[in-house]
Amino acid sequence: MKEITIKYWSPHGRQEETKFQSGHTKIDLVMRAAQRVDLSDLTRCNNLIKLDLSHNMLEELDLFPISGCSSIQEINLQSNHLTGLDLWPLRNCTKLESIDVSENRLHGLDLTPIFHDTQVRMDSSVVVSADCILRYIFPREELAKQFQLFRPDGASWSVPPVVIWNLYSEMTERYDWAHLKERIIIALQKMVPMQWYGAQRGLLQGLGIPEIAGFDGNPSDLLDNAVMKMSYDEARQAIFDTAVQLLQKQLNEDGPTLFLGIEKLKNTSGSKLIPLIVEKRKQELENSKILVKGSKVFLKPLWMTHYGFNVLSATGMGMTTNLDGLEALQKNFEELDMALSIQKVTVTKDVYDGTSSHGMQKHVFDLVRGAFD
Repeated sequence: MKEITIKYWSPHGRQEETKFQSGHTKIDLVMRAAQRVDLSDLTRCNNLIKLDLSHNMLEELDLFPISGCSSIQEINLQSNHLTGLDLWPLRNCTKLESIDVSENRLHGLDLTPIFHDTQVRMDSSVVVSADCILRYIFPREELAKQFQLFRPDGASWSVPPVVIWNLYSEMTERYDWAHLKERIIIALQKMVPMQWYGAQRGLLQGLGIPEIAGFDGNPSDLLDNAVMKMSYDEARQAIFDTAVQLLQKQLNEDGPTLFLGIEKLKNTSGSKLIPLIVEKRKQELENSKILVKGSKVFLKPLWMTHYGFNVLSATGMGMTTNLDGLEALQKNFEELDMALSIQKVTVTKDVYDGTSSHGMQKHVFDLVRGAFD
């Protein structure tokens, strides 16, 4: 078994070193009064599971040597002097379960590369950011579990962090399209189908084209024609045009029409969709059946339609209502010259069997219950 050397320096510039076997599963450099550390030799630690650099005086740290440590599960950087930390070298560390950066001096932290799989412990003062494609991946309660905040006195907060969602339209000042596409692909590779609908909404909002964010399919398909060599504006237009083609197929197959902005589509290549959207929105309401069991009215099917979503949002209703609420809804739709289809039942199940994917349904119902900030 080969030996590796970890060098570190004290605040006075004194160099020290510690030797480990390359096959070790844990590297422990706790309380060494290290202000700087060289982790270069960790590139040879294929079995590394835990790295503990807590309770030092580290002011900066390059995590690149860990990028190839595919087995790493835990990184502890608690109680250091870090003011910044680049987490992107960890993007392929898919087994990384937790990283502790609490009790540091971090101003901000971009969680994009570890957003899906890694639990993060950090100070409540840290400004948290992530790319907009991740905007609707986790509801509020899951964010609170995934990203744990701690006050200066060490007490934990049970609230989720306030995340600043990075807009791709603003990131063009720092990055070209090739870099942005790579970030998008990395995020998409970690997603499951249940997250696709929220991902396409976040992606298209981040690109500044939310009016087209109604595609109920694999969001990777939106990138097919946006090649790396394009400029950002060219790629954005290519994604828009691809979305139009995919939506036309979706609508022709009686797919959902939610979140498509007709007014903004009028002066774009998406204008050809407008007659189809209008037609399908009437049809989806006509085909939507509201179930009534006793005095309880189930509204999930209505939420999945364009008109239903807007009327229910305006009235502040949830997933269910009573008979008085149903009567009020009927009057609202009568004013729109539309009628609701109602069926009385003795047995019902709390599911919605519509044409939209389960991922889209979950996204909409999470919106209804206010799961996103």
